[in-house]
Amino acid sequence: MPDAEQSFSMMVASIEILQVECFENAKGQVHAQATAEDLSNTGSNFSVSLKIRKKTGGEMELSSEASSREAGLAGLLAQLCIRPVTVSFTEIENRSEKPLKIIVAVREVSQAEKSSDGEIASKRTTKDLRAGVGRYVSAPDRSDDLHLGLVIASLRAASHAGLLKADYRANNQKTFRAWSKELCRDVIEALELPEEVNELERLEAEGIILEQLNRVASAAVVTAANYPRPDSVLSLFDTSAWLFDSQGRRRDAYTDTDLWLAWYPGIENDDRTVDEVIETMPQSPPTKIPFVVRVFENPKSWIRFRGAVDLEDHDVMHALLGRGLQDQDEAFVLGFAMGTGKKVSWFQYHIFKFVLAWLYPEPYRIPKYLQPAFDLGFQCGKETGEKDLYKQNLKDLRTLNLREAREKAGIEMTVLRRYYELEQQQIPFTIASLRLP
Repeated sequence: MPDAEQSFSMMVASIEILQVECFENAKGQVHAQATAEDLSNTGSNFSVSLKIRKKTGGEMELSSEASSREAGLAGLLAQLCIRPVTVSFTEIENRSEKPLKIIVAVREVSQAEKSSDGEIASKRTTKDLRAGVGRYVSAPDRSDDLHLGLVIASLRAASHAGLLKADYRANNQKTFRAWSKELCRDVIEALELPEEVNELERLEAEGIILEQLNRVASAAVVTAANYPRPDSVLSLFDTSAWLFDSQGRRRDAYTDTDLWLAWYPGIENDDRTVDEVIETMPQSPPTKIPFVVRVFENPKSWIRFRGAVDLEDHDVMHALLGRGLQDQDEAFVLGFAMGTGKKVSWFQYHIFKFVLAWLYPEPYRIPKYLQPAFDLGFQCGKETGEKDLYKQNLKDLRTLNLREAREKAGIEMTVLRRYYELEQQQIPFTIASLRLP
């Protein structure tokens, strides 16, 4: 048999595949050009090895040995996934004159616990377990890449299921997976397909949508990165999906979302309590706040800037001002808090703007073209709002409705609306500006 070692480089999520080897130790033969029928032949010692390069740049070699290809691949994936998985091949076509087509299903293994009567009971139902489907289609003139295709399809399935460890998955996959599920559900409803769609077919459809979302997002990033006017880059795309609901009505608010980029409470919400709005706020990622941010914005820091509040009071400020969580929104909220201060020196004002633009790391940095929002927030805070509002215990406002809370905070809505109109003029075509009242 020919040598199984492959000379190639392919990417799946944040994994660069450098080498794949598969063989059956019992026969002492390496099978690089296996056929579909080989999948039913189990050796007493089937081995699979994988050489990869991580996004951090380090190379790794993984291997697994089992009595079947399915078990061997599952053992290999277990080293890259957050939980053990099972692997099954749902469709394989390896006919002559046609490209090799492989579809692999991956599902997490349920953690089991012992019940009071001694029986093993699953903590979660099968429906709750994460699952995904990965596809691989070879080039028309390459129908001999079975093992390579199995590994690639398996990794794609694990990525689709959201089972890859943090070092190997793409950062935004959780959001994209949620979108792919939502889009698949919408298509099924639009086409009036049976509600009980075959699970594997549904997972495959979600996987295809996920691939397309990643492709579109990558193209958008490349386009934006090469666009000469970052202040109006969103004018290149149709942003109506962010600003209008499915009936075409303009959104006054968008709090029914887990996507922090889209979350926006608005100011047409006088009857909602501050607490109700804050409860809808998407959870921030579990990352430690950088030291430089804590130095300047922690109210207990000895070199804090005026306007510094703790995280809970900061969330209340977002609700009172009706601002979302994008950089431009953060700039206005920070400027407003500082603007309510009784004494803010010219030096401190401009130094803080410099720190926001040049010293803060992403995603806390406020780029220069968005800093007019900080300036407007500062001027608005000087004109309305209780003096030294940031020094008050804003958490006490959480039980009030927003009309009462804004009155107690001294925020005049006519003044706030006027500054939002100015913001739309000075920073046009951004999502944060377009959704302002």
